[in-house]
Amino acid sequence: MRVQREIVIRFLDEDVAAPARLLREQAPETCSAVWDALPVSGLARHGIYSGSEVYLILPALVTVPREHATTIVGAGDVGFLTVEKGSGYGIEEGYSEVCWFYDLDATPSMPEGPIAVNVFARLHDADAFLAVCRRMRLEGAKRLEIARE
Repeated sequence: MRVQREIVIRFLDEDVAAPARLLREQAPETCSAVWDALPVSGLARHGIYSGSEVYLILPALVTVPREHATTIVGAGDVGFLTVEKGSGYGIEEGYSEVCWFYDLDATPSMPEGPIAVNVFARLHDADAFLAVCRRMRLEGAKRLEIARE
């Protein structure tokens, strides 16, 4: 039996964090790639095309195959996405992001429409964290860190 792994997503200026259990059975390559890339930090932003989504662009491009990929997400799902250079309007450089969803109205999307994300973790004990996410529509970007728990 595998040992359960978790990551923690933390708003640095809010002193608020949420743990997330990795879904290693459903998305093993994504879990390994994200785990190996941690810790990462930067500015988290609200996903304007996706509804109730917040995301962090990773400092380095990480490529993994699609696994456990969906456009149908729930509150607390944590996803991963790599966007290739030139794959859509205004995408001049490739990038990878970790994104999470804080309410029931989210559909991961780009300007062209819905885009599947690899759901690789699930937030828990996250009420205060999700409340900060809800405020980001009005308050804007926030400093964030994702680390191994």
